[in-house]
Amino acid sequence: MDKPNYPHESIASLDSLAKVLGLSPKRMQAIADKVEQSYSAYALPEKNRTVFEPKFELKKIQKRINSRIFELVDFPIYLQGGIKAAKKRDYVENAKIHAHAETLISLDIRKFYTNIKVEQVRKIYQYFFKFPKDVTDILIKLTTYKGCVPQGGCTSSYLANLVFFNSEYRLVSSFRGKGVNYSRLLDDVTLSSSKNLDSESCSDLIKPVVNMFKLHGLRLNNKKTKIEYRGKANKGFEVTGLWVEHRKPKLRRSERRYIRQLVYNCEIRYTIDRTSNEYHELWNKTSGQVAKLNRLEHPQAKSLRKRLSDILPEYDKYDTHKIKLLTSKLLEVPKEQHSKIGRINEFNKLMYKLGILSRSNKKLAKSLKNTLKSHYKSVPTKKVYWYG
Repeated sequence: MDKPNYPHESIASLDSLAKVLGLSPKRMQAIADKVEQSYSAYALPEKNRTVFEPKFELKKIQKRINSRIFELVDFPIYLQGGIKAAKKRDYVENAKIHAHAETLISLDIRKFYTNIKVEQVRKIYQYFFKFPKDVTDILIKLTTYKGCVPQGGCTSSYLANLVFFNSEYRLVSSFRGKGVNYSRLLDDVTLSSSKNLDSESCSDLIKPVVNMFKLHGLRLNNKKTKIEYRGKANKGFEVTGLWVEHRKPKLRRSERRYIRQLVYNCEIRYTIDRTSNEYHELWNKTSGQVAKLNRLEHPQAKSLRKRLSDILPEYDKYDTHKIKLLTSKLLEVPKEQHSKIGRINEFNKLMYKLGILSRSNKKLAKSLKNTLKSHYKSVPTKKVYWYG
């Protein structure tokens, strides 16, 4: 299957859409009408971009659009990013598609999300899902912001995966006939061949991809275009950040050495001060890097994880006192407020901290946990809160 497929009946009316999303039609319309005030903007200077996070009412409805509409789509395997699927899809699986290549071509779509305009989104709802105009119009309101797809929106990655729904599959089929693999992880497109292709052949492969971008109002980021060959000196030979020179996605030796050094740094720091914020941050950072090694099935991942498990961060007396105060504060919250998202977040964060406290004071942590659980019997999980 090369073409995305929605194997379900169309949502034929606003009443039906409201029922699917678990809202009254009036409430759904009210949220849609105030969508311009329903995002918080956060600048990411290091990436030179701004993300827009939906506020909780809109976030809840977007998560339901995902689980009750977008996650019902059958996505082809060449789409690798931002999709919830039975078989894992991420940067590692994306790299595996191209691990046996001799020639790699990496392309990047310039300012992807902000250049997916309302008209492109309209085509997705109207022609892919075959929703009627009134359903399409309200879904556009609920999933776009200021005329485009917002980077940071819950539904944005699914819209990004569907933007080429009526043209990308033809390209994939054409490339397959030429012995060329194609994959896309949101705005990163990778082409690969088991042959050493000359520059003219590479250009002939790039052109139809660029034409597809243009057809949908998108542009190639020329600065990030790369053509690489296996075994060539001083070349990266990477797919979405992973080295595939040895026919299996890996981290480079220098990156693996860096992670081992982080673990060693944790061990040294642990003997000095295992309770400081700096140590907690260092351990968490290191744990994330070791998880990456484990995801790549690196043989050292297990031993590094064992070393980290022997030097877990702990809390000192001051932090223990703060946790006791936080517990007392949460116990004062009346039960009718337990289902609010702010309280759910506070409860979950405190339970996490009590897990850390149990490393140094198991008896106190257990007592506080039991008291909290007794008081917060009705608190829903985040999954229940968001998806209903």
